[in-house]
Amino acid sequence: MNATTTVRALRGRELLAAVSRDLTAWLTRRPLDAVRRGHTVIGHSGPLRTTVGMLLATELLAEGLMDASMLPPSWRAFHLLWMALLADCFLAFAATTKRRPHVLTATTLRLSAGPLGEVEVPLSAIAAVRRELTSAGGLGVRELPDRPGSLLCTVSGTADLTVEREPHLVRLPNGETRRTTRLHFAANTPATAHRLIGTAVRSTER
Repeated sequence: MNATTTVRALRGRELLAAVSRDLTAWLTRRPLDAVRRGHTVIGHSGPLRTTVGMLLATELLAEGLMDASMLPPSWRAFHLLWMALLADCFLAFAATTKRRPHVLTATTLRLSAGPLGEVEVPLSAIAAVRRELTSAGGLGVRELPDRPGSLLCTVSGTADLTVEREPHLVRLPNGETRRTTRLHFAANTPATAHRLIGTAVRSTER
């Protein structure tokens, strides 16, 4: 078995700084570093962004109507500040999930859970990739309950792709180490992601 892989997860000030950079880069339409280097990026969390955006729009509409019809003038400034904070939180969420996709290079697959963590897998260690719907509670890179050897790498609770890999030790963000043989993750277009990863894995076998 090879050396332990550590899940890279941002915390505290590092997380706030990363969110700020991602938001600035997203708003200014700065190209992703992976794209500039010629790597393949695989987007994730698109349906979740849409759902959260629709809920936020509904909430802001309701809050706006309440602000105009129910709140006294002395409270409106604080209410507008609260609405702006909600909008900023959504923009930060959208930016960090858009700016931190899965990345496929000539030799590795980096699976991302946005700012919540990422784990890298050598293509030579991947035995198979398949489409499989998997769900579990929690966020980021974490152990899948009742499935020894499985890790879930998602922003939300649902994954639609699975990578089978040779047994390997992975150190999770909570400091625990797990022997891992499967990684479950989500993609905006699972069929395309499955094809791209499968082609890359087969190319390393030649």
